Amino acid sequence: MALLGALIITPDTLLIRLSGLEGWPLTTWRGSLIGGSILVAWIGMTGRQIKADLKQMSRAPSLLIMVAFAGNTLCFNFAVVETSIIVVLTALATVPILAAFLSFAILRERTKWRTWLAIIFTMAGVLTVIFNGETAVAAPTGNVFLGSFLGFMTAFCMAVVFVITHRYPHTPVLLAISLGTLSTGLIGFLGTNIDEMMNGSLWVILVMGLIVMPLALSLLTLAPRYTSPTNVSLLMLLEMVLGPFWVWLGTGERPSPIMLFGAAIVLVTLAGYIISTPRTD
Repeated sequence: MALLGALIITPDTLLIRLSGLEGWPLTTWRGSLIGGSILVAWIGMTGRQIKADLKQMSRAPSLLIMVAFAGNTLCFNFAVVETSIIVVLTALATVPILAAFLSFAILRERTKWRTWLAIIFTMAGVLTVIFNGETAVAAPTGNVFLGSFLGFMTAFCMAVVFVITHRYPHTPVLLAISLGTLSTGLIGFLGTNIDEMMNGSLWVILVMGLIVMPLALSLLTLAPRYTSPTNVSLLMLLEMVLGPFWVWLGTGERPSPIMLFGAAIVLVTLAGYIISTPRTD
């Protein structure tokens, strides 16, 4: 589930670029469409448990997931329009470290040595990319530090969602993330208007908001019920590797050779980690 979700989400940043939207209209569209789609999926999958799930939304785990996912959505949307994709996604790559730390600090869950080793190597690749991020071509000219900070906050919020989902597997996670995402759509209306929202490419917005993101987020947020949050986070690093390549092919925003080297480190490490997991666990 985590691998499939991670692969599906990789073209998301390209779709954001092709949509032609800025922060507030982007937030309104993504919050409304993604949140609404996941809510419909929850209704279809839940059946007779709808009332029980709604009652759980007053409990702390559900509320924390809802708030964390709202923060994740807001921070990511504004990070992507602020600076280059490579900077945002490398900041997002801190999810495994944050998930491992939160799992240890909150769940008292031991993290295997090979997981820490994988994190070390993946972060080496991430740092190789981020310290050469200024060579990105055709990227937004906003504040790189602000974009990096928003990317880091996106990672923190995602790590919180993974850890809580793993600790409380019976939490109605799809309902929580749908309500959290929908709330960002409502917030987005405060900073935009219909004219700005219609300036983008409608077909791209619909594909992004009704197909790609709802499916990917549903898989990624359900996966921690069955495996460690750190494992899910490591697989999400595929977005950091593949996302910039899709953007490169679609818009010309491209990494330098040294960035490709860093991405190769991450790919090789992830491949070895995934192959070794069923043999040792």
